[in-house]
Amino acid sequence: MSQSNDPHRPGQFTYRLPDPTAAAERAFGVAKHASVIDGLVAATKVVVVSVLLSLPLSVAVLLAGLVTFSVYGSNKLVDDEDEVNCPDRASFVARNREALLAGTLGAYVLALGLAALEGLDSFLLTLVPAAAAVLYSTPWLPFDGGTRVKDVLVLNTVLVAGAWAAYVSFIPVAYVDAPVTPTAVVVCVFFFLQTVVAGEVLNARDVAGDRAEGVSTMATVLGVRRTQFVLYALDGVTLALLGWAATTGLLAVPLALALIPAVGYSLLVTALVGRSVDLDWLGTCRDCQYAVMLCCVLVAV
Repeated sequence: MSQSNDPHRPGQFTYRLPDPTAAAERAFGVAKHASVIDGLVAATKVVVVSVLLSLPLSVAVLLAGLVTFSVYGSNKLVDDEDEVNCPDRASFVARNREALLAGTLGAYVLALGLAALEGLDSFLLTLVPAAAAVLYSTPWLPFDGGTRVKDVLVLNTVLVAGAWAAYVSFIPVAYVDAPVTPTAVVVCVFFFLQTVVAGEVLNARDVAGDRAEGVSTMATVLGVRRTQFVLYALDGVTLALLGWAATTGLLAVPLALALIPAVGYSLLVTALVGRSVDLDWLGTCRDCQYAVMLCCVLVAV
């Protein structure tokens, strides 16, 4: 009897356990491609804002997660640059287009319903990211027969960063009917600056696809190296803002100090732009800034 016909050979009883690291990697990839990570980042920002402004945690945290998941997920459905910039993400979206469309629409409807239950100001604020997304992606500017904000240098980043900074800063304020204080404005400016830096770091990662689609970013116009210097300067402005807010009493000194490590982290990620690093990993590193921020702020309270 040959060994290959032996029904009781040792190899038959070998059982391969599933690789937990591979399963975790697949789950993380799905969460990232489907914009679940983006939603978690936005929810983290609202928790940080609530702590900085001494506001109670509210449903605004959930709203920010739902709205961000919906807007970024919807954008991936129409983002032609992904075929060059992020082929894995483009492939995932193509395979799951209907589910992603239903999920993102459902999430925004749910967010609007929850916001409407709280009041008109929360409802109108929740419309801001969607309005910004439409203005960003549609050719409504009266140049060359219709130009997208997405294609215009600086204006594209300012619109996106402004919309998200305003939303994550003021939705927790609106949700608990708190007044918009000068401290809330400082927090909004802080998140605006950090969102600009985060957006341009990702744009520096996406140079090839943006150039192919005619999208003007700092990296495509100035080059990666000069873009880095601009981003360093913006982080410097952020540190100056924190110093000014702490010395004028607009932000408690421990809280201002607690935000500094996150800005330092931002500087380190910017320094990695243009180096031989995995581009997807670079984007993940940028998202982790807000986990660092949350940990430091909670320690400072």
